[in-house]
Amino acid sequence: MAGGEEDRTGGLGQDGRPDTFRSVQYLRAVAAAMVMLYHVGYAFALLRDHPLRPHWLAAGVDIFFVISGFVMVLSTERREISGGRFLKERLARVVPLYWLVTGVFVAIMAAQGRVLPDVEEIAKSLLFIFYDNPRTHEPSPIVTAGWTLNYELFFYLVFALLIRLATPLRIGAMAALFLGLAALRQFVPHDDALLFRMTSPQPLEFVAGMALAYQRHLLLRLPPALGTAALGAGFVGLALIDSGFSRVVHFAPCATLIVAGTIACERLLRTDRPLARLLGDSSYSLYLTHPLVLEALPAGMVPPTWRLAGAAATLLACLGVSLAFYRWFELPSLRFFRRRLKGHPALAPAATARI
Repeated sequence: MAGGEEDRTGGLGQDGRPDTFRSVQYLRAVAAAMVMLYHVGYAFALLRDHPLRPHWLAAGVDIFFVISGFVMVLSTERREISGGRFLKERLARVVPLYWLVTGVFVAIMAAQGRVLPDVEEIAKSLLFIFYDNPRTHEPSPIVTAGWTLNYELFFYLVFALLIRLATPLRIGAMAALFLGLAALRQFVPHDDALLFRMTSPQPLEFVAGMALAYQRHLLLRLPPALGTAALGAGFVGLALIDSGFSRVVHFAPCATLIVAGTIACERLLRTDRPLARLLGDSSYSLYLTHPLVLEALPAGMVPPTWRLAGAAATLLACLGVSLAFYRWFELPSLRFFRRRLKGHPALAPAATARI
């Protein structure tokens, strides 16, 4: 989920293969925009009972998860890095903006005179622990979009614990772990928010991204036309196929196909596109801050005849707010923690051996 200039995916590795991908960075912007459109559309009652079933826009999250697995392999593959160092880098990337947005969200609730979350809710939200949110009646944190970060942190923790394994073994071990947890879900009470969420098969989307990273040289050999076809097929699958199965069964294969097709199209993007790069860099800010705009603006009070205009104005506000957060908080905090971590060794002695 978290992305930005630190995780930017353009350039060649020592073996001549791209180890950063403009295409994937631009896809981040698309994924964040999908989630924003989904939330704004429903807030203004524009998407309910729509014949095109635009619930598929929510699959931006699934695309993010696949990208996250892809980037984690890409960013650690040529570095001897300890699990502790990896976790420090990821926490420095994810936590500051999320904690700030959570604080702003609570401040908006207070300004509106609403019942505020108690200390336990705030603590669990800030520590990425699933709980039953009494306001949403779902296992989600105060900033509901943060449920994805709980999965991200879980993925980072497992990735860090297995970081000494060679990439193929790590992929297999993580797939086995997440499949095993998913198999236990039938025995977990649905009213236990933590166990119910942690036995979801959704973390397998991270593993799919890891597998794409490991086999990216094969994808890069494909004709761009085939990549474009895969990309299109993935989006068509999201939009038109109503599988009747769970979210993961429907969205995960399509999201994986979209990311794979995007990678195969990398050679079409030889020149940088500054606007697309900026939107990709700021996608984490857009994902986290657009709920602030929706919380602050009374979408439900907009007359039906003005809903489309209200939604358009809200989309522009979401983009503006996200760019402001990115420019004046996310980017400076990234640079601050990068300087702080620079003085610490990336490699612990125990991590020198690779299996």
